Amino acid sequence: MQPNCGHLHNIQGSGDDSSSSQSTHAARLSGESSCHHSGDVRIQLNSAVGEARENASSRHSRPGSQSRSHGHAHSEAGGLDDSTPDSEEHSGSSLSELRYLLQWLHKSISLGIGLLTTYIYANKSIVNQVFLRERCSKLQCAWLLVYLTGSSLLLYYTFHSQSLYYSLIFLNPTVDFMNFWEVLWIVGVTDFILKFLFMGFKCFILLVPSLMMSFKSKGYWYMLLEELCQCYRMFVPIPVWFRYLIGYGELDSALGWTLGILLGLLYLILKLLSFFGQLRNFRQVLRIFCTRPHYGVTASKRQCSESDDICSICQAEFQKPILLICQHTFCEECISLWFNREKTCPLCRTVISDHVNKWKDGATSMHLQIF
Repeated sequence: MQPNCGHLHNIQGSGDDSSSSQSTHAARLSGESSCHHSGDVRIQLNSAVGEARENASSRHSRPGSQSRSHGHAHSEAGGLDDSTPDSEEHSGSSLSELRYLLQWLHKSISLGIGLLTTYIYANKSIVNQVFLRERCSKLQCAWLLVYLTGSSLLLYYTFHSQSLYYSLIFLNPTVDFMNFWEVLWIVGVTDFILKFLFMGFKCFILLVPSLMMSFKSKGYWYMLLEELCQCYRMFVPIPVWFRYLIGYGELDSALGWTLGILLGLLYLILKLLSFFGQLRNFRQVLRIFCTRPHYGVTASKRQCSESDDICSICQAEFQKPILLICQHTFCEECISLWFNREKTCPLCRTVISDHVNKWKDGATSMHLQIF
C-alpha cells in the first residue's frame, strides 16, 4: 500500500507537468483506482498538493499585484511630472513674449521719437524756405539735405545686420524671425526713410537757381514729388506684409496653408482698392503738372491802377500782376500760394480753381503708411 501511494504521487506530479500524454492519463486512472481503497492517504496528498499550489499561486500573484500597484503609482506620478513641465514651458513662453514686447517698445519708442522729431524739423524748415521764395537761404537748404541724408545712413548702419534697405527695392529684409511687432517696426522705419528721401529731393529743387527754374515751376515739382512719394510708400510694405501673412499659420498643415493664402489674398484686395484711389489723385496731379493751368491773364497798367497798384495779399506793389475772371488783380506768386489751399478768390469768394493744388508749398504728408 505504501509503494502504491508513492507510485501515485510520482504519477500525480508527472501528470501535472504534461496532461496531454496518454500513458500519464492511464497511470493516473490506475492510481486513483488503487488509492480508492485507502482514502486517507489520497486525501492527505490532495490537500498537500492543493495547499502547495495555493501557496505558490499566492506567492506569484503578490509580487505581480505589487508591481502593478507600483506601476500605477509611478504612472500617476509621471503624469504629474509631465504636466509640471508643460505649465512651466507655457509660463516661460509667456514671459519670453512679454520680454520681447517690452524690448520692442523700448526700441520703437526711442527710435520713433528720433524719427518723428527729424521729420517735424525738416518739414517745417522746408515749408519756411519755400514761403520765403527768392529770399530762401541756400545754406539752410544744403544743411537740410546733408542732415536728412546723414540721418538715413546712420539708421541703416545701426541696423545693418537686418538689411532694412532691402525694403526700398521691394525685397524682404534679412530677419530670421518675423512676428507682427517686427513687421510693424520694419514698415514704420522704411516709411520715415522714404519721407526723408523725397524731402531731400525737395531741398535739391530749392537749391536750383531761380534763373533755371521759376518759383511757380518749383511748386509744381513739389506737388509731383509728394504724389510720387505717397504712391511709392503705398507699394513698399507689400512684400514684408505678404511674407508675414502667408507664414501666419502652421505651414506644415493644410489648414495653415489655407489660412495664410486667404490672409494674403485679403491684403492684396485691400491694397488694390487703395491703389485705385491713389491712382486717381496721381493722374489729376500729373495733368496739372503737364498743363500748368492759368488762373487769369496778365493785368494791364490801367487794371493795376484800379487796384491802387497794391496787391491785396502781400500789401506791396504788384509783381507780375494776374487778373482773375472775377476782375480782381493779384501778384502771380501770391495768388499761386493762395490756390495751394483754396479754390476761391480771396476777395469775392468766386470759385476760380476746380482743384486745390495741395503740396505746392513743399510740405510732406504726416500720414504713416503701415500696411
